[in-house]
Amino acid sequence: MKKRAFTLLEMLVVFTLMGIMFGLVILYSQVTQVRADLYGQVDEFVSYARLVQSDAASGKDNLPQGIHLGIGSYTLFSGAVYDPSDTSNTLLELPPTLEIQNITLNGAGSDILFSPPYGETDTYGSFNFASLSTGKTVLITISANGTIDY
Repeated sequence: MKKRAFTLLEMLVVFTLMGIMFGLVILYSQVTQVRADLYGQVDEFVSYARLVQSDAASGKDNLPQGIHLGIGSYTLFSGAVYDPSDTSNTLLELPPTLEIQNITLNGAGSDILFSPPYGETDTYGSFNFASLSTGKTVLITISANGTIDY
């Protein structure tokens, strides 16, 4: 009677293939998570930008409403000039895998300012949300009439 069993070589091949497949699944899920973070943060930024533009159009505080762009964060503020020490500012941090790059706004600054009563802006332009680990970027464009496209 002959016994049937797997040889050591067959088991090593199977375990090696399983290890490679497991590694690829982990790598793919991490890339997918970073991509989801990028698009989620872009959606969140656009929502806040539309809220700020709407606040300016509705005449909130009778002041312009703005967004100050940093590299790893952005800040919502009221008034004609961004004041980093103003306690009414709302700072929103990006995850460490994302940053804001290539800020090209009219006036060469990093502030987007929406003016009452229509929510228009003189600081129109574009910038990128970028994923540092995947190299993927999303271009955000703000027009002079205050519309936000991405």
